[in-house]
Amino acid sequence: MKFERIGTKKIYIEVIEQIKRMLDSGELKPGDQLPAERDFAELLGISRVSLRQALTVLEALGIVEIRHGEGTFIAFSHNGFDNLNLFLSKISKESDPLDILEARKLIEVEIAGLSAIERVEEDLKAMEEILNEMRKRISIGEDTLTIDLSFHLRISESTHNPVLISVMNYIGSLMKQNLWKVVKGLSLTTPGRAEKYLGQHWIIYSAIREGESVKAKKAMLDHLESIEQDLLTEENLSTKLLSG
Repeated sequence: MKFERIGTKKIYIEVIEQIKRMLDSGELKPGDQLPAERDFAELLGISRVSLRQALTVLEALGIVEIRHGEGTFIAFSHNGFDNLNLFLSKISKESDPLDILEARKLIEVEIAGLSAIERVEEDLKAMEEILNEMRKRISIGEDTLTIDLSFHLRISESTHNPVLISVMNYIGSLMKQNLWKVVKGLSLTTPGRAEKYLGQHWIIYSAIREGESVKAKKAMLDHLESIEQDLLTEENLSTKLLSG
């Protein structure tokens, strides 16, 4: 088996695509054992975290079987190959979560700063209501993805700039894609993660309420960088990668 070193973008997806190519060519066959994790990661030139992400997805799709104490083996599953093709077809049509975050850091930071200048009492009341609703949902264990996005969109609306509002609505549409929902959704299942983001939202809101543009920009940047770091260090994906 001859594996190629992996590039720097969408690392776990590149691993999955490479394994698919080797399956298609017959270089990898059901029953074959993949290299040990440490050796495999070094062979590909990636971190073990990224490798685990790829293998966890492949296991969920039925492409590999991870036998604790023995290693990782290529599994035989017709459904697995169908799932793999479906997964990769979805990925190819969607924006990478880290690309979305990069754009958000460029745009939302400035939006937060402008919001602190242009917001009116009605805007502040709406933001506070959203955050209180988010707190309520967290307390009863409900999903907060939608309400989280609502908070960010409401900040853009408080700029009263139709162009910025339109741009954020487009970014919001990207954040509703399957891949973003999966990765961010799984991140929110980590204990304490939703509470942390809520706390960061309150800091952003407080700076906007106080009319502190510089503080609002910093708070937004800190929040988005926190999300980015959490996504980069996330180690587990699941079968949710195939659900909308």
